[in-house]
Amino acid sequence: MKMATKRKRKSPAPFEEEYRSAFGEYAGNGGEAALGRAYELGRRAITEKKSLMEIASLHHRALHEMLAEAPGTGREQELLAAAGAFLGELLSPFEMAHRGVQDAIVALRQLNETLEEEIKRIAYAVHDEAGQLLVAVHLALADVARELPERQKEQMGRIEELLNQVEKQLRRYSHELRPTVLDDLGWIPAIRFL
Repeated sequence: MKMATKRKRKSPAPFEEEYRSAFGEYAGNGGEAALGRAYELGRRAITEKKSLMEIASLHHRALHEMLAEAPGTGREQELLAAAGAFLGELLSPFEMAHRGVQDAIVALRQLNETLEEEIKRIAYAVHDEAGQLLVAVHLALADVARELPERQKEQMGRIEELLNQVEKQLRRYSHELRPTVLDDLGWIPAIRFL
């Protein structure tokens, strides 16, 4: 019976160690490959939920160490330029994520405005159509009730109660939809009038 040997996956280096290595490589040799590592580190930082403050602090420490190792070599300006380019590349995934979030916020605002307009349209429909119909039914029933014998007026009273329940439901729906718009429309005063 053969035992399967499991390969251990090499765990990724701690972020700070990887950062220092990539930054050192870029400061020493430059090149697109090292900048590519910076970009990938930026993506990893987002995945690992590193904050911009953590990145800035790490970058500051790494740059400080490099500058401390190179006193009097005349490379200080070169290291500072490399540090700026490396950090800029590392932060580009953050910038893209930030722009994505901003675009999503704009889209959500537009969606919210669309929903608000739809709610407003429905609220107007409830006010204009259902409210007017209920007023007309109440008035018609009042006219009919005046001419009915006493016994049938009781039946009319039950119909009035059903209409009152419909009004209560419409009032509840209107409050759920958008009470401020309905207040502006006068739905509440119209119901009170009935």
